[in-house]
Amino acid sequence: MAMEQLYGNFDASYNELQGWIAAMRENVPGTVIELQTRPYYGPDEQQQSGKRIVQRMFWTFNPCVRAFPHCKPFVQVDGTWLYGKYTQILLIAIAQDGNKNMLPIAFSIVDKENMESWEFFLTNLRRRSGAPWRSVYYIWHIAANFHRDYKNADWKRQFVKMAYKLEPHIFRQRMTRLESDMEGQTNTSFRQWLGSMELWQWA
Repeated sequence: MAMEQLYGNFDASYNELQGWIAAMRENVPGTVIELQTRPYYGPDEQQQSGKRIVQRMFWTFNPCVRAFPHCKPFVQVDGTWLYGKYTQILLIAIAQDGNKNMLPIAFSIVDKENMESWEFFLTNLRRRSGAPWRSVYYIWHIAANFHRDYKNADWKRQFVKMAYKLEPHIFRQRMTRLESDMEGQTNTSFRQWLGSMELWQWA
């Protein structure tokens, strides 16, 4: 109740979205906002003229765009569910500077986490940089998938330690040890499991 008194209800907030976009563009010069909507159909399945539903929105602020060239040349992307009446998904891109400070670069609210939504987000994100991009995997996500497939916490810990090693000889030692521990205990070898990813995407 207090939140509603302070900020209004969910419907009122969504109805003010166009005003928020206009205010951001006016008061934060260089702000980039891309909004996609879809038609609204009433209970009788008839399209309602003059009404649209927010499907996806991307935004980034000019100070974030200008700060990004001073960060490490890596961008982390992830998504999380929103809570409340409207359960869309917030996608976010984050960079890190030389002092390990996190810099949010861009945001997107999408109706579903699917290929179309990620394409919308990443396409708009790439437009903010003239540098070439290629996708790599986040080690902790790979480790979570590894644990899902093999269900062995010790192997997962070994995998994470191995993947973060910068010295090639230590990396190979840890990989050999993990392979040895897994040998004969699974139908799919560790190297076969890793074969679904290119080496440069995770190591």
